[in-house]
Amino acid sequence: MKPPKPAAHHPTYPTLPVDFLAGEHRLSILCVAVGRWTVSVDGLLVSGIFRTQVEAWEAGVRAAET
Repeated sequence: MKPPKPAAHHPTYPTLPVDFLAGEHRLSILCVAVGRWTVSVDGLLVSGIFRTQVEAWEAGVRAAET
């Protein structure tokens, strides 16, 4: 008889945010579920859910420029 396989590790969402600086603005990017990312600029949530971290980062940079 074979021993049972260990369960695959799936992170519990949301994960910890990742912070970036864009000029003088702080972008916080958060994965809230598989394929669902949010971004805030200086603590204010940018509207929308993004498919990748890169898309969220790009939206955050555009929001920081305005």
